[in-house]
Amino acid sequence: MRDYLPPMQSLRSFEAAARLSSISKAANELCVTQGAVSKQIKLLESFLSVALFTRGPSGVSLTPAGRNYLHSVSNALNELNSSGEQLQTSPIQQQLLLDVIPSMTNIWLIPRIHSFEQRYPHLKVDLITGDGQPDFNRTQADISIRCLLPSTSSGHILELAREKLLLVASPNLLQRSPIHKKSDILQHRLLKQNTRPQLWDNFLQRQQLLPGNLPGHSKTNFGMGFQHFFMSMKAAEEGLGLALIPDFLAATAIAEKRLVNPLQISLDTDYRYYLFSPSYKAELRKTLEFCQWLQGEMRDKS
Repeated sequence: MRDYLPPMQSLRSFEAAARLSSISKAANELCVTQGAVSKQIKLLESFLSVALFTRGPSGVSLTPAGRNYLHSVSNALNELNSSGEQLQTSPIQQQLLLDVIPSMTNIWLIPRIHSFEQRYPHLKVDLITGDGQPDFNRTQADISIRCLLPSTSSGHILELAREKLLLVASPNLLQRSPIHKKSDILQHRLLKQNTRPQLWDNFLQRQQLLPGNLPGHSKTNFGMGFQHFFMSMKAAEEGLGLALIPDFLAATAIAEKRLVNPLQISLDTDYRYYLFSPSYKAELRKTLEFCQWLQGEMRDKS
């Protein structure tokens, strides 16, 4: 006997309204009226004898009981969806939603996505960007790629690469002000990475270039600050200063001579590139196909 199993439509209405924090958005997603969604939620609350939402002028919000129930309902619906997908014996047209860090998306992934679509024509890729720990309940993504410290990477299913940053500059900038030795770096503006405020200090310390170690040198000349590596890299190409860019992101620009890696200087950091996927999607064919393709591309790093 399943005495506490509510109607499926009530569960779907509740999950959509809770995830979107809106009855109207849930109705649009489910292709029904707002009244139908409200009715299904009231039926569910009556069935469970528990209030799942509080209702006010600004909309609906989950009660503590609703928040607890949402976790179970979301997992159950996702498991059912994934099980149905796994029963498919031949590939059918499917969506693959990727949630990837902005710089990797802009510089590296978009130029390569055509080769993925050619290899797996049954998968339709949608791309969104994000940073920090992935939130699959919010994004509904199949796969997320993040650059994190190992201590904050719990839940990942694959480590893609260790971060190696290259010192890069435009050829024109180096023509005007060459870098023949490490101390020449301090003649240039250093483009800051706002999300990594200690990055240049770590680099200069590793290279023994902190001003205190070099008597007579003026204060380090920091240039503009940027939120993402793709911004810093573009600024470096435009000759605005020196930047530290992940090796696989800078590889094409260096090969095309848009950037130069003076003295072949690099910095190994503690960051790693990780791939995440919810447990109920990790073994799906589309997830495995993307992981296989991605690992091959990452090995090339070019």
